[in-house]
Amino acid sequence: MMSLRERRKEERRKQWWKNTVFLAVTGVLAVIAVGCFCYAGVYYYKLNQGEDQFDKLRDTEQTEAVYPEETEEPEGVFCEAVYDFDELRAENEDIYAWITVPGTQVDYPVLQSETDNYYLDRNLDHSQGYPGCIYTNKVNAKDFSDYNVVLYGHNMKNGSMFGCLHSFEEREFFDENRQIIVYTEDRRLTYEIYAAVKFTDAYIPAYYEVTTPEGRDAFLQDLRTESEGSSVSHIREDMEILPEDRLITLSTCVNGERPKRYLVVGKLTEEAYYLSGGEENAVGTELKNEE
Repeated sequence: MMSLRERRKEERRKQWWKNTVFLAVTGVLAVIAVGCFCYAGVYYYKLNQGEDQFDKLRDTEQTEAVYPEETEEPEGVFCEAVYDFDELRAENEDIYAWITVPGTQVDYPVLQSETDNYYLDRNLDHSQGYPGCIYTNKVNAKDFSDYNVVLYGHNMKNGSMFGCLHSFEEREFFDENRQIIVYTEDRRLTYEIYAAVKFTDAYIPAYYEVTTPEGRDAFLQDLRTESEGSSVSHIREDMEILPEDRLITLSTCVNGERPKRYLVVGKLTEEAYYLSGGEENAVGTELKNEE
């Protein structure tokens, strides 16, 4: 039988161990908390830094276009240039277009690298990490002449990049917001939104040829199949896709569903060429419209 003195000594020893374990666990948790705090700080700093880079580019608007003297209105559709692509490429040589989706936060340059998916985790300054950039892969031509041009962007929680595309899950938002606008170096492309659909995570160019109407039609058929019975997928039944029509597809992830992508698909409805640089350039743009 233990004496009272020995019993108290054993209780003090057990209490010491409890205190030691408690302090050790508290210390570990504190280190983890500090690490998480630092990681979050760096993460959001990089996100803000990325948006600051895009804000800088948004300010590189083209000066007012110089229109030639015309006795008659030129044929075709014309508009003013908006972005100075020389300035944009000075920031990153891979920028070749600019995309906006009215009613959303989408207002970004479009890039294409020699390495596919390079900008999935690379920023404008080529640093690695989020938010990345809006980009296409080499399978798509940079002149938007393919029957389906696929653009990729991250589903950011703050709604930046392509995160705001999920707003189209609401039928009312889908009905009220109908355009995708792309600016290239020589023209403005306007697309009318045809569908917003939760789709498979299939790499679209691998399953559907983007350079043929047959590939476009197969994609549209599967798009319709995937939309059936889905409360977040919508298709404009009153919009017809003709044999000559060209599409743009915006693709982003779906939270908590790795094998899914959310797609917003538009049909090209207008090409408006820039009139600038004098009469010679005006003639050139007229010829493009005649082709």
